[in-house]
Amino acid sequence: MDEGLAALIAALTGLIGAAVGGWVTWKAARHGADAALRATMEQLSGQAINERSHWVRQERRAAYATVIDAYMSVTMLAAAHRSGLREETPEAYERLAELGMACKRLTLFGPDSVEEAASELLRRADDRVRRPSEAGVSAGGGAALNGFLAACKDALSQDDQDDG
Repeated sequence: MDEGLAALIAALTGLIGAAVGGWVTWKAARHGADAALRATMEQLSGQAINERSHWVRQERRAAYATVIDAYMSVTMLAAAHRSGLREETPEAYERLAELGMACKRLTLFGPDSVEEAASELLRRADDRVRRPSEAGVSAGGGAALNGFLAACKDALSQDDQDDG
């Protein structure tokens, strides 16, 4: 074999080796970039889920507190009217409407158990305002409030477990 042919074969071998090496390096870099992209996407997805869960929990707490505040306002006005400390006023009906809207807001954030407990709470408050003199009207108010509080507590603790 003459020196020219040997040099040509050596050059071609080097060129092929460089091409194969470059291709392997490119494939490895691409694989690494794809893996990094997948990891970043998973992290962002997890972060988005956590952010949404946190937002829902905050909104639930605010909605639950609004219902409790509205209920207490209605029952205080109804009790003052029932005891003769205050005459019946449209304010009690306004507060009852506010309670109804606050309970309706719960349909956005759920869960169903809280909505059901809020419906019972609203029914009891409605009875207190519209039928204050009937026997037994006020008897279920405490149980309804306790049921609502228990449902809220269960929903919030379930949120905490889902995050943990």
